Amino acid sequence: MLVELHSVSTDTFYTPEVGARINFYNFLGYPSLFRDGVDIWTNWSPGDWRDSIVARMNRPSPITLTISGSYNPSTNNGTVDASFRNDSTASITARIYFVITEDSLYHLDPNGHAWHNHVCRDFLPTQTGEQVTIPSGQTVTRSRNFTIAASWNENRCSVGTWLQADAPSRNVFQAGQKKVMNLIYVDEETSAEADMSSVSLVANPCVSAVVFSIRLPETTNYQIDVFDILGRRVGKIIGITSQGKELVSWNLQDETGNSVSAGVYFFRFISQKLNTTGKFVVR
Repeated sequence: MLVELHSVSTDTFYTPEVGARINFYNFLGYPSLFRDGVDIWTNWSPGDWRDSIVARMNRPSPITLTISGSYNPSTNNGTVDASFRNDSTASITARIYFVITEDSLYHLDPNGHAWHNHVCRDFLPTQTGEQVTIPSGQTVTRSRNFTIAASWNENRCSVGTWLQADAPSRNVFQAGQKKVMNLIYVDEETSAEADMSSVSLVANPCVSAVVFSIRLPETTNYQIDVFDILGRRVGKIIGITSQGKELVSWNLQDETGNSVSAGVYFFRFISQKLNTTGKFVVR
């Protein structure tokens, strides 16, 4: 998730909230690029910061984020709901932030930057966020009301949220966003095949084994790969369904026969009918 902050009061896209938010990073230079709480623009070459961002995005997160909500285009009012589930084995204390952004804005800056995307339009309700503590295996849900101003293009607006630690680390645990106009619709599974195909965990966290509940058409080949938090594969299951729904377990032993340690693990499910990923906690 990207947010473009315009912190100079004479800037076209400046807002007082952004001016206050930039102090969170203890840096007022322009331009700047922050990954979590680290300024990676002024000290590194472009190739370095691109690689840094890609590496950060590929690092597994201890938080699962679910975003939903509603929006009424006739009144320009909506609500965003965000649920943060802690999949790690320790409590996490951080702040939840909500923001409205707008894309494809044209304004030629003195430095030659003309097109602006993910521009911060409004914090919900303020730039200070809300501090929360999420125990291991628990979920915290927050809702925020928002209004799309008449001067903004609602088709280019998104609502985003993230969970970020305070200084000194300023680590972002998880972030996500949805297009405002996508909040008008309710996603529904309409086909019989879509209703049949699913993979879920019977219990999470788990202690002695991980049990997958697989719903697929009979005689469907599948593979489940299990990875640790460093991205190393520690388990693999290959099978073929013999009935519409069945349970498959992994005994928490890696490919050398050793029991894995407690922590967060990720799985990748591959089949002709369904490809999906997920994560679970071993205690």
